[in-house]
Amino acid sequence: MTTTSTLSLAQVRDALLILPQPFQRGAVQDVVERLQTAPGELDPYLNFSSSGYTRTQFYHGPLYEILVLCWRAGQASPIHDHAASICSMAVIQGTCSSEVFHLNGDGHGQGLQAGEQAKLEPAGSASCGAGQILTVEGRDIHRISNRDDGGEDLVTVHVYLPPILTIRCFDEETGLCRVTEPRTLMPRL
Repeated sequence: MTTTSTLSLAQVRDALLILPQPFQRGAVQDVVERLQTAPGELDPYLNFSSSGYTRTQFYHGPLYEILVLCWRAGQASPIHDHAASICSMAVIQGTCSSEVFHLNGDGHGQGLQAGEQAKLEPAGSASCGAGQILTVEGRDIHRISNRDDGGEDLVTVHVYLPPILTIRCFDEETGLCRVTEPRTLMPRL
């Protein structure tokens, strides 16, 4: 019998620990879809900045990490991939815009290294509101943004399996690839 009860963020962390390995995209999404945060639960992890979106660590382990991302209106991630990680993202507050890109006509630009250029091709977009889930995998290339014209903040929870050590980012104009380590903040506990 399958249960569909809601889970706190700590319960999502614990439910992921018992999933069979290797992680499967659908199983991860099924757990993250059950996330429902209580008022105040995310307060120590909410770090808004006028200079760009922030990533704050909720949990980090050898198999996965959970981050709370905060976005002011108009803020966006770079165009990027997720290396070898599955990313399941839950929208907690606001509306998230996701743009998907293909590289060099093959979708993922396999073998493309830092310093090389790729041809970026828009491949689709979607918007997700509070309570919705978006899951991408490995070499999927996308950009997340808060395009809210009314100034509403966006809060998203991201589960990365395994934790992301480096990502490939792409310049939208030139297609130049660079490899970077994402910057993650610690919570205010």
